[in-house]
Amino acid sequence: MTGIQTFWTWIFGLSVILFFVVEVVVVFGGARDIGDMLRSLLRHVEEEKEKASREDGETQEGR
Repeated sequence: MTGIQTFWTWIFGLSVILFFVVEVVVVFGGARDIGDMLRSLLRHVEEEKEKASREDGETQEGR
């Protein structure tokens, strides 16, 4: 291979490696964000259940 072919081969190889590094960071970061959203949603559901049970208890006490 000539010098220019070797140069561009190394540049291409480096860009592929950097692409995979960025891809791994994005996938793990996205997975963490999805986990955070699911935990927040589950916490919200529990809060709504507690709120509904308190309101139901207040309604029954008023009868």
